[in-house]
Amino acid sequence: MQKGNEVLVKQQINIVWLKRDIRTQDHAPLQAAEDAGIPYRIIFLFEPDLITHPDTSIRHLQFQYHSLLDFNQRLKPFYRGANIFHANAVQVFKHLLANHEVKNVFSYQESGVQLTWNRDKAVAELLSGNGADWKEFQVNGVVRGIKNRDGWDKQWYVTINQPQIQNQFSKNKLEPFENPFPIDAELEKQLQEYPAQFQPAGETNAWRYLKSFVNGRGKSYNRHISKPTESRTSCGRISPYLAWGNISIKQAVQFIVESDRKGFHGILTRLKWHCHFIQKFEVECEYETLCINRGYELLERP
Repeated sequence: MQKGNEVLVKQQINIVWLKRDIRTQDHAPLQAAEDAGIPYRIIFLFEPDLITHPDTSIRHLQFQYHSLLDFNQRLKPFYRGANIFHANAVQVFKHLLANHEVKNVFSYQESGVQLTWNRDKAVAELLSGNGADWKEFQVNGVVRGIKNRDGWDKQWYVTINQPQIQNQFSKNKLEPFENPFPIDAELEKQLQEYPAQFQPAGETNAWRYLKSFVNGRGKSYNRHISKPTESRTSCGRISPYLAWGNISIKQAVQFIVESDRKGFHGILTRLKWHCHFIQKFEVECEYETLCINRGYELLERP
């Protein structure tokens, strides 16, 4: 870079891009960034294109936002945290590339709607054209690029029984990050107004709910699973934490198994189903726009 007659050398950095993985432990991209040995930044994007997508709710955004607050609090001793941008991904990465020598981007793969897939292809092209490598890691037991699910069941058990990543963090020595895309005041107000009656977001609360399930609430899981009133207490209540990656499937499964309590086969089966149905969507992503039973495509629609 050149400013007047002065040549400015771009600082070499790596980027960890958080998506549906807002946690500090059992986190492969964060481990990769630490192992790489050069300074790194953590980013999260509130993307206008995704915010306005029909499958996005303000409740999703609020949960993400409050998960990020918890994430940043947990990393505060290391002077680290997620830098939050309110812009589409290509716009953010263009800014990062213009102001830094980005060597690597680390993230998890995402099984999302077609819009996220198109975005990822655009980001990949941008990064490749600027000499940056993008390393994407497998999410839970969901395997990208397979043509069918032959052998998937066996591989799921292999993956979920692997040791968890015990993330360690160095202290950040980088200067504060320039953010030309802050969350606007109106959206931030909406994000902050998370209803008190909803489950609190974040990694800290994910473990609180999982532990309370294993240590007491879950004893009636199988008996109450079909009872709407009773199951409000006896069910796991960890679905939102799994959805936004406050806790990984591996962490949940291993914690439940290691508790050595009886009667948890039901929830362990459903944790496997979590990956099973995402894998179906990963392999047959046309489910987004076409009926699973194609015969229904022939019906007249209003």
